[in-house]
Amino acid sequence: MMKEKEYFRQLMADYNQIKEISEENYNAVFQKLILRRLPKNFYLKESNKPDGKSRYICEGFVGLYTPLEDRLRLDLIFGPTDTALDELSYYDSKPSELVLKTITDTVLFEFTLEAEKAVLVKNPEFHILALRIAHRINQRNCQQYAIKALKFKNGFPKLRETFEGIDQALKNQELADYFNCSISTIERLKNSQHKVKKDG
Repeated sequence: MMKEKEYFRQLMADYNQIKEISEENYNAVFQKLILRRLPKNFYLKESNKPDGKSRYICEGFVGLYTPLEDRLRLDLIFGPTDTALDELSYYDSKPSELVLKTITDTVLFEFTLEAEKAVLVKNPEFHILALRIAHRINQRNCQQYAIKALKFKNGFPKLRETFEGIDQALKNQELADYFNCSISTIERLKNSQHKVKKDG
């Protein structure tokens, strides 16, 4: 298991690809980050509550879900180097019905909106980074919507490419909700893919 400073170096190396900032200036951010090691099915944000935190994922997967009568419907997936937040709620601090929950055991950094504002006031160079991170969040969300639009047969291989190991983490119901199809479609196509692999 990596230590907190190693995870921080991982975050810094990732963000330096977007906008290079000195380690000295990052120390102000490091003091405000909270490293959390969370179990599977941990609720990061419950329905009808505001989301005042952004989360940089170091390891594991987090899902954004819409509550239905009998279950939570998986809408988006966040994996390593993604920023997990409820965008409907985060920027205006208003409650939304969406739920954020870990799909697997997860290690992440939490950063409150207040901490983000304080860092931006003291370190103006982080403004550019913040804008580029927001752009990356939008880009990655668009990529996922494109994968979902391909439906399960064509979209599932791309989902596995995007999130290595996600096929082991998601239940068939979650896949059916994500790709907007029936569980029987998931089971049938999974079985046929398995058969092709076995015969090949």
